[in-house]
Amino acid sequence: MADPAADGWPVGKVFDAAPNGYTYDDLVFMPGFPSFEASAVETTSQLTRNITLKCPIVGAPNDTVTEADMAIALALAGGIGIIHPNQSIESQVQMVNRVKRYVNGFILDPITLGPKETLEDLDRLRAATGICSAPITDDGQLTGKLIGFISARDSDTVQDRRTPLSQCMVTKVVTAKEPLTLEEARAQLKLARVGKLPILDASENRLVSMVARSDLKKERDYPNMSRDISGKLLVGAAIPEPPNGGATGQDDWERASALAAAGADVIYLMGGAVDSNLELIQKIKASYPVADVLAGPAATCRAARRLAEAGADGIVAGSISGSDAGGDPYQAPVPAAVGRGESSTVYEVSHYSRQNFDLPITAGGGVRSAGHALLAMGLGASCVMLAEQLAGCEEAPAGGGASLALHHNHSAGAPLAVRGGYRSSGSPEVVLRTVGHPVPHKGSVKAFIPYMMSGVRKSLGDLGCQNLHELHSGIDNETLRMECRSTFSAQVRDACAHASKHARHPEVIPVSMSAKSH
Repeated sequence: MADPAADGWPVGKVFDAAPNGYTYDDLVFMPGFPSFEASAVETTSQLTRNITLKCPIVGAPNDTVTEADMAIALALAGGIGIIHPNQSIESQVQMVNRVKRYVNGFILDPITLGPKETLEDLDRLRAATGICSAPITDDGQLTGKLIGFISARDSDTVQDRRTPLSQCMVTKVVTAKEPLTLEEARAQLKLARVGKLPILDASENRLVSMVARSDLKKERDYPNMSRDISGKLLVGAAIPEPPNGGATGQDDWERASALAAAGADVIYLMGGAVDSNLELIQKIKASYPVADVLAGPAATCRAARRLAEAGADGIVAGSISGSDAGGDPYQAPVPAAVGRGESSTVYEVSHYSRQNFDLPITAGGGVRSAGHALLAMGLGASCVMLAEQLAGCEEAPAGGGASLALHHNHSAGAPLAVRGGYRSSGSPEVVLRTVGHPVPHKGSVKAFIPYMMSGVRKSLGDLGCQNLHELHSGIDNETLRMECRSTFSAQVRDACAHASKHARHPEVIPVSMSAKSH
């Protein structure tokens, strides 16, 4: 006999009895009985089979959201960014390289210069990469003998920028010799009180790697950063959706190969479970087994099965439409291929995938708040993909608070809504027309993500779950319970929230949004 004191309904029964699909606003979890503080809640989660994140936030691959700056900020916060594919292969690879170079363990490929090169060469290096210091080897190559070191402190006071580096470099360089561990190298770095410590081989004093003090500062300031086995930041990159569900082209394979070779930890194949994507998954896994493949969005269990059997390491659950599929959040959504709500899609795909393939699921659309993120994870998702919530942040491509602009592609005849003059089309034939629709400015991701995650941790604590494993276990053992809100109450709640946010007097609800108008 069921416990008469049990509140709400088990998650499975809610969806089994649903005549229609649910959105996140239709559902609410019943509170539990926590015996711990919110600070004790652990949010570590799986993005793919092999990648663990301390913060279950993924930056969507939109050109209004995720480029190198956003990917760096998300990785420092413990999440990961998926760099958008709406650019050339070379540009996307450069962004991946920039993220991978931001934090290092051993810098195995430091940029080196030769003694005959000039300060103008150093200036060009700084303009292109931001690097203002470099080791000097006898032949200018990584494997050459170290003969000096040049830094901004040595070069900035020199007026003649044609001066050879040999005349202004430091020749007495503090170095370390192989073999040594990363901890030993950093200990020597601290003892020497230098910014960078070149590592030489034991026999011929040839440069083999380097460690930097700046990485120690980043580890101190961002203890939850997402890093790979070599200590570099995690980053993902996307392959564009096949046009009209057609076959992937040679460019897609070239892009995937270049991204994997550049060190992208995750390659996200957009466009769902079409045959061409399945073939590309198999090809990537056969040629680059180290790179994990994230695929989706999967709107049904059948689509999830096709992606899993093809070899995907993780699946994005969501309907194949507009922003839910990882498209531009400011572009009008295309009618969904499957007319179910986000909650129903996430629950069914995650439940099926966990039971049959033990694959982690990322909620790919509709998450707009900490409450939505909790609902998505409570329905089985391990991570959530954010688009419009990140688009107003400083690290977004056009910067926070920019206005929307309407670009018109004359060759395609399709209007594309973008932010701050940042083009959402691959074609250069665009005409800009600014429209007065500002994007809310949310400040920096470095502040926004901790704020959002504090809400998630507080909500997990209210449910009596100390981590995501306990949350997902509550689905299977039916201890996690929920109720459905009526459509009318959800509409009134949203109207009141909208009015409070935008009205000068939050206590006043416009007549057009009042309960009488429904």
